[in-house]
Amino acid sequence: MISGHANRAVFEPIVELLLEQMAGGSPWRADGGEFPASHYADPAHLALEQRTLFTELPQMVALSADLPEPGSQITRDSFAVPLVLTRDDDGLVHAFANVCAHRGAQVVDDGRQCSRRLTCPYHGWSYDLDGTQVGLPDNESFPNIEIPRPGLRAFPVKEEHGLIWVTPNFEAATPEPGLGAMGTELAALDFEDHQHWRGHRFQLDLNWKLVIDTFLEPYHFATLHRDTVFPIFVPNLCHAERFSPHLREVLPRRTIEKLRGTPPDEWDLVPHSAIVYVLFPGSVIVVQVDHVETWRISPHPTDPGRSTVDLDFYLPELPTTESALGHWERSLDLTISTVINEDFAAMAGVQRGLASGVIDSITAGQNEPGLAMFHRSLVEALPG
Repeated sequence: MISGHANRAVFEPIVELLLEQMAGGSPWRADGGEFPASHYADPAHLALEQRTLFTELPQMVALSADLPEPGSQITRDSFAVPLVLTRDDDGLVHAFANVCAHRGAQVVDDGRQCSRRLTCPYHGWSYDLDGTQVGLPDNESFPNIEIPRPGLRAFPVKEEHGLIWVTPNFEAATPEPGLGAMGTELAALDFEDHQHWRGHRFQLDLNWKLVIDTFLEPYHFATLHRDTVFPIFVPNLCHAERFSPHLREVLPRRTIEKLRGTPPDEWDLVPHSAIVYVLFPGSVIVVQVDHVETWRISPHPTDPGRSTVDLDFYLPELPTTESALGHWERSLDLTISTVINEDFAAMAGVQRGLASGVIDSITAGQNEPGLAMFHRSLVEALPG
């Protein structure tokens, strides 16, 4: 189980505020706002986002748990250049273009593996875990190449707080995500102690921002999620805080009522909430009581009405019994079916509505503070 006790000083006032709002039967309100509807449907605006947000800014591409030991390798294909991440014998993480220096073939197959070499399946050129080319079959046919030599092109990468960040720009400096106090908070949740279990990819007919928007308000729980999320969570109540440009949102479960009247030094927020961390621009971590989810959202290169989402489940320990496996398969199936049949189905309709030009702006109410915070981060990050 995941515990929030290490973050009690941060979480205790949030619990107190949520209990107070529940007693009064009202949402916690903060600043709302209005933002251009055209930003979901304009190809020129998407091109600006691609250049500014998804090329120049650090991207959270994996958890440390995705590279659990020396030799671990994992691919990422959501950027213009495909990535492969490795952990070398000294425990350091590297990020490379997954492109062979010979003929441009993909060196590492999509997915996860562990080995001491990265060997291209096309002609067998091989690379060490730090990207150095160390193997060249029939080297006499390449008289101008001396082995070892620099091989795979490296991207700037940084590992901290259990997260791995890459800036998908060869010329960029070492990523500085700017998490501030959120970094310490995330580190205390011990993501390194989790193991990757299962993933799912969604190909969606909606703008990438709409995916993140769905996480950022429980105002819709009582209507859209009447038979799924509504019985579990308190509708129309959340707490949000901005760690510019990132943010954290707390969605209380109905069980938080059990904390009322108990000593605050015994409170643990995690079992009684879902804690959503939006790591700007396009990654979301959801902390549940018994697992962690990452949602990596990628815009389509040219079509503002399309996006890709990669969901991954991380568990404190992998299932070893049929009963445990069944539990986690039901949990994943519920997550997938809920977002496909409810959230993403509704958002596809929203995309069509926004693309129609009927409304000029989207409105974030004062009861939707996380939504407004995310869009202010977008406004601040984009020129013009």
